[in-house]
Amino acid sequence: MPKYSKHCFSFFPFLLFSYVLIGFTIKLETASSSGLYGTRDSTRLMYNIGVIVDVNSNMGAMANICLSMALSDFYAKHPSYETRLSLQRWESLGAVAAAPAVGYLPQTSAEASCAIQLGDNHSPSYSPLLIRTTMPDFSRLAEATVSTLEMFEWNKVTLIYEDMEFSNSIIPYLTDALVNKDIQLSHKIAIPIFAEDFQILDRLEVLMSSQSEVFVVHMSSNLASRHFVVANKEGMMGKGFAWLVTDGLSNFVDTMDPIAIDSMKGVIGLRPYVPKTRALKNFRTIYKRISSMKQNKAATKLNLLGLWLYDIVWGLGMTVERIGNVNSGFLKEMNDRTWLIGILNPSFRGISGVLDLVNRQFQPSVFEIFNITGKRNRVIGYWTNDQGISKNNNSTSRNTPRILQAEEPTRAKWTIGVPSKKGFNEFVNIRSGNKSNDDELPGFSIEVFRKVWDFALPSTTSYEFVNINGTYDDLCCQVKYQKIHAAVGDISIVASRTNCVDFTLPYLETGVAMLIKVRHDGPKDMWIFLKPLSWDLWLVIIAICIFIGIVVRVLERRENTEFNGSARKKLSTILMFPCQSVAIPQRDMVVTNGSRLVLVVWIFLALILMQSYTANLSSILTVNQLQPTIPSIKELRKSYVGYQNHSFVKGFLINQLGFQESMLKPYCSVVDYQEALSKGSENEGVSAIFDEIPYIKLFLAQYTTGYLMVGPTYRTDGLGFALPIGSPMVANFSRAILNFTQGKYMNSLE
Repeated sequence: MPKYSKHCFSFFPFLLFSYVLIGFTIKLETASSSGLYGTRDSTRLMYNIGVIVDVNSNMGAMANICLSMALSDFYAKHPSYETRLSLQRWESLGAVAAAPAVGYLPQTSAEASCAIQLGDNHSPSYSPLLIRTTMPDFSRLAEATVSTLEMFEWNKVTLIYEDMEFSNSIIPYLTDALVNKDIQLSHKIAIPIFAEDFQILDRLEVLMSSQSEVFVVHMSSNLASRHFVVANKEGMMGKGFAWLVTDGLSNFVDTMDPIAIDSMKGVIGLRPYVPKTRALKNFRTIYKRISSMKQNKAATKLNLLGLWLYDIVWGLGMTVERIGNVNSGFLKEMNDRTWLIGILNPSFRGISGVLDLVNRQFQPSVFEIFNITGKRNRVIGYWTNDQGISKNNNSTSRNTPRILQAEEPTRAKWTIGVPSKKGFNEFVNIRSGNKSNDDELPGFSIEVFRKVWDFALPSTTSYEFVNINGTYDDLCCQVKYQKIHAAVGDISIVASRTNCVDFTLPYLETGVAMLIKVRHDGPKDMWIFLKPLSWDLWLVIIAICIFIGIVVRVLERRENTEFNGSARKKLSTILMFPCQSVAIPQRDMVVTNGSRLVLVVWIFLALILMQSYTANLSSILTVNQLQPTIPSIKELRKSYVGYQNHSFVKGFLINQLGFQESMLKPYCSVVDYQEALSKGSENEGVSAIFDEIPYIKLFLAQYTTGYLMVGPTYRTDGLGFALPIGSPMVANFSRAILNFTQGKYMNSLE
């Protein structure tokens, strides 16, 4: 074998190694006569790999150990190989410009941006012999992220990312993937690389005010650790919020500060899957022993990027051995793409798993979905490009679009706030902790909600009820502050509450009316039969009777013997004839035509008087027995008035009807209403109670006599359910309410 070959190869890996990415390039060059990058010693052909790395930094020290271990382990396993790789290390960024292509491990964000530009200048689109092991193409990561969102049925998300070029690169991929799955990207929030805690807090407050609940975080572990600590202090890591972090952070969870990890409990992570093999276990053990040595104390804990470096060196070692000693004639017969496919397999397997070669860029073939629970993370499932999300990482596993059970802590469960009521349990009769399948009688409003929930959301979605003490306004504020997902119950839709929540369409129409006690004014004396007509009318009737008697006597004195006789008989006939003609009419009472005419007029007048008398007497004996205890609203303002406790009616009475707050008394139940009205305003009770019509009807159904709903009805917008402002579920619930209320079940439920 000659001492030097005429043509040899130079491989310059571009190792772009920061907190969130690793880049590696292979560039093939034909050596000129003036200088060779590949040399042959007496027995083996040497290939130089240029690497720029700060071995004094944590990441750089870890990378240096992994590179050295890779070379040592590879040639220990393959001692007979005729080729050798040699690491050429630089410690300054300026060396990048001095070499055609080098490996560089940036330690700051500024250096990372510079290195990214260097990588772009040698991107696969310009250099077909370039291999990248990072993921500047985020298509698979974006698809895995969106599939995870779809699994949890999160249809509206916010993207939070680090304001640098690498993090910005995911936006177009993620946007396209979200559109394809019909998931809304509501906000995109960029956080500066060197942001202080108050800057992070400012952006989180913007998200809280926008009612955002689901967040996708794509940033480095250094910034993310402070971000989640601030979010935890602001109460955004508890119920009502969901967080999903990409591999830029997930790969380094094990190396993060314990305080940051504790703040991230419940977060869903997405990272390339690393199979647990014996080779990996041995590698970790050796790395731990080497890194614990005095000269390697600066090395950080081993992470996925170190495993990738190790695998890359092994791949390079096998590649150069496969090429061997190639002459220039062989190169001319093969184009760049043919050469590239010939030296690297489309799928490369190492201790970090399988890396696919897609468009001359390494892409992880499997992503692991896990839940951060503290020291040990719980694996939820796996994502592959061909199967999507599955519960097990194997080729025979069937697709499982829903892996988590409803009771698991990582599954977003709706917390439904209900008013804590002491009365009117016919509307709400629920206690904290009641689940969606409880069989007790929960009340009308809760029954409506359960039916509407079945229309609006899938049956697999679960919820639980939580009692909220205080007013109905306080209940709505709990939704605004994201303590609960929604407020359900007999909640009136009023304008003042729309500052806190969005209401669904009303499921029950209502209005405000007045309930009063009535007094019985029945007959109290024997002269009740005289009251239908006034005294002057009675005198007129008597006078008419006498006049009719005299006229008929005059007309009948010659022809009718009944009107003749003694003076006493004549007087009796004059007085009795009008009454007798009406009460006991006879055929031949009179004989002259003039008398008959007078008698017809008199009988017609008498019938009118009798009808009027009968109507008035009936009114006196029935309707007038129930008299309101108050004459008008104006007079009522001088008395005590009641209302339902915690209701908006209190504000309505003060602001619209002009009542003084000191004259208002709150009550909680039907029994309280009855006792207060029975006592009256003079005896520590009330003269009237204002409430919404459904509650008054409920009262009157129990107390059927002695009380009336009177006065004008003041219109309100009805009873509805309260959800966060801008929530897409408002439309879903409103449509479900229309379907339910217009169906056959609503009437039976009422």
